[in-house]
Amino acid sequence: MEEKKLDRRIRKTKQSLFEALTKLMSKKKINNITVKELTDLADVNRSTFYHYYRDIFDMVDKIRTELIDDFSKTYDKFSKEATTYDDLLSFFIYIFEFVQINDGIFKIFLCDDMDYTFIEKLKDAIKHCEIPLDDTSPELETHYCMPFIISGCIGVIQQWLNDDMSASPKYMASIIVKMLKTPFT
Repeated sequence: MEEKKLDRRIRKTKQSLFEALTKLMSKKKINNITVKELTDLADVNRSTFYHYYRDIFDMVDKIRTELIDDFSKTYDKFSKEATTYDDLLSFFIYIFEFVQINDGIFKIFLCDDMDYTFIEKLKDAIKHCEIPLDDTSPELETHYCMPFIISGCIGVIQQWLNDDMSASPKYMASIIVKMLKTPFT
């Protein structure tokens, strides 16, 4: 029972730090954020912060990694069942809902600061996914189409975030699936 309380406290502490960092990064560059400022806003001891992270950059890197890992795990689970473009709809709905839930950090990583490290890690994670393309496409064609598709999907998410997510995740997912179907069917 004590272990569950501790896990809940750790999650709550990390969530407070995450929310404070997101708030600060929406107002200023990461180079200008201090640990003291972050911990004061999160109402967390500095020593607690240092228990989990070396510095602000380490925290941001761990957030990036966690977001990419969450994406990869979800895609791995999804891809075992996906065989057609129609199967992509539920996956993209999940992606847009995931972005919507974490909109503050995604706006920072994809729009405000254009975190190229995050974008490249996201592209790399997507590249390793097996998107169900038409099997008759030549390998060279697929090789060049994938970066186009990946960049396009990220671009749609960026535009959606810039539009303050005015369309629903389901609608956005249907747009992506429709665009993916068109050139290959």
